[in-house]
Amino acid sequence: MDVVGLFRPLFNVKYIKEVSKTYLIPHIYVNIILSVSYFLLKTVSPFCDILFTDCSLALQQWEWLTFLGCVIVLKNRKQASSAEYVSVACMFAKALNLIMFYQNSVPYAFVYAMMCLLHFVFLPRPVYKGPEFVTYFRGPHLKNEIARDKRVTWVICFYAAWSPPCVTLAPVFSEISAEYHLENLQFGKIDISKFPEVAEEYRISTSSFSKQLPTVVVFQEGKEKTRRPAISAKGTVVKYSFTKQNIIKDFEINEIYNQCRKSLPKQKKTTSEAEKKEQ
Repeated sequence: MDVVGLFRPLFNVKYIKEVSKTYLIPHIYVNIILSVSYFLLKTVSPFCDILFTDCSLALQQWEWLTFLGCVIVLKNRKQASSAEYVSVACMFAKALNLIMFYQNSVPYAFVYAMMCLLHFVFLPRPVYKGPEFVTYFRGPHLKNEIARDKRVTWVICFYAAWSPPCVTLAPVFSEISAEYHLENLQFGKIDISKFPEVAEEYRISTSSFSKQLPTVVVFQEGKEKTRRPAISAKGTVVKYSFTKQNIIKDFEINEIYNQCRKSLPKQKKTTSEAEKKEQ
């Protein structure tokens, strides 16, 4: 068994940079500290001696912690990445922390709530703010562009500016476009709240109760290949989480990128490889 081979990815420079960018940031480690703060303050001296009457958790609190563990496991079964897993786990843990602080002292609960609020305001979860390679369409120009050159694969985001899920997806979509764009793999967006005829043509509801915003569609050879969220056989919208990992996996972005790159002229293929390495 190649033991060295198992650990070789850990020493890959790109892997180390990716882990550092994801986890070694103030948002993450402050979030984790807040999530375990009650347990540490209640069980570790001298904090527990100063703040509480004893240094042990009550049976009920142990039961709550056990229940919390079950909830985290159940809620995180479909998370696409470890970063999403940590984020959801911390959210539930902080809610339980607040309850247990309140059980001991209302002022403690108030202080803890303020600390969580300050964390949310001043150390928000980082989002992508780099370059993007996205074409913004207006009305019929989308259909015409998709049909113009069938050698080009298009990844199109149908969105509405007023929709919070669409706002959340925006930096993720921009990041993916920066990493995967090619001359024959293009990314585009269209605000269908301004062009209801386009929404109707692509069967996307723009009502305030719509579960189809945002919708991302991959077009290959001028035809729709993949759509999320999908529509079930019963005509209902299948719920979908637009994380970067989910999009890359479910839309087969890596496979599409490799196919498109192979069909590029040699000079352009070399240029795209150089850009990929720089990222």
